[in-house]
Amino acid sequence: MPDPSRPHDVSRLTSSELERTRRELQASLALARPDSPARTPILAYMSAIDTELAERTADGGTGK
Repeated sequence: MPDPSRPHDVSRLTSSELERTRRELQASLALARPDSPARTPILAYMSAIDTELAERTADGGTGK
Protein backbone atom coordinates (compact mmCIF):
# COMPACT_ATOMS: atom_id res chain seq x y z
CA MET A 1 0.00 0.00 0.00
CA PRO A 2 1.34 3.48 -0.82
CA ASP A 3 2.61 5.62 2.03
CA PRO A 4 0.06 8.46 2.48
CA SER A 5 2.68 10.65 4.15
CA ARG A 6 4.95 10.56 1.07
CA PRO A 7 4.56 13.67 -1.06
CA HIS A 8 3.12 13.13 -4.52
CA ASP A 9 5.11 14.71 -7.34
CA VAL A 10 2.65 15.87 -9.96
CA SER A 11 4.77 18.71 -11.34
CA ARG A 12 5.57 16.85 -14.56
CA LEU A 13 1.93 16.58 -15.59
CA THR A 14 0.37 19.17 -17.87
CA SER A 15 -2.50 21.25 -16.55
CA SER A 16 -4.98 19.29 -18.64
CA GLU A 17 -3.56 16.00 -17.32
CA LEU A 18 -3.86 17.31 -13.77
CA GLU A 19 -7.47 18.34 -14.29
CA ARG A 20 -8.37 15.02 -15.93
CA THR A 21 -6.66 13.06 -13.16
CA ARG A 22 -8.45 15.11 -10.51
CA ARG A 23 -11.82 14.36 -12.14
CA GLU A 24 -11.01 10.64 -12.24
CA LEU A 25 -9.92 10.69 -8.59
CA GLN A 26 -13.11 12.56 -7.64
CA ALA A 27 -15.15 9.82 -9.31
CA SER A 28 -13.17 7.13 -7.45
CA LEU A 29 -13.69 8.97 -4.17
CA ALA A 30 -17.43 9.15 -4.80
CA LEU A 31 -17.51 5.37 -5.22
CA ALA A 32 -15.41 4.61 -2.13
CA ARG A 33 -17.23 3.93 1.11
CA PRO A 34 -16.66 6.54 3.83
CA ASP A 35 -14.66 4.06 5.93
CA SER A 36 -12.59 2.74 3.02
CA PRO A 37 -8.80 2.90 3.42
CA ALA A 38 -8.63 3.75 -0.29
CA ARG A 39 -9.82 7.28 0.52
CA THR A 40 -6.51 8.28 2.15
CA PRO A 41 -4.24 8.01 -0.92
CA ILE A 42 -6.96 9.42 -3.17
CA LEU A 43 -7.31 12.50 -0.96
CA ALA A 44 -3.53 12.91 -0.69
CA TYR A 45 -3.11 12.79 -4.46
CA MET A 46 -6.00 15.22 -4.98
CA SER A 47 -4.39 17.59 -2.49
CA ALA A 48 -1.11 17.44 -4.40
CA ILE A 49 -2.95 18.21 -7.64
CA ASP A 50 -4.81 21.13 -6.07
CA THR A 51 -1.55 22.54 -4.70
CA GLU A 52 0.20 22.23 -8.06
CA LEU A 53 -2.69 23.89 -9.92
CA ALA A 54 -2.80 26.72 -7.35
CA GLU A 55 0.95 27.28 -7.69
CA ARG A 56 0.65 27.43 -11.47
CA THR A 57 -2.21 29.90 -11.23
CA ALA A 58 -0.26 32.09 -8.78
CA ASP A 59 2.76 31.89 -11.08
CA GLY A 60 0.69 33.19 -13.97
CA GLY A 61 0.87 29.90 -15.83
CA THR A 62 4.53 30.31 -16.69
CA GLY A 63 5.69 27.17 -14.88
CA LYS A 64 8.35 26.87 -12.23
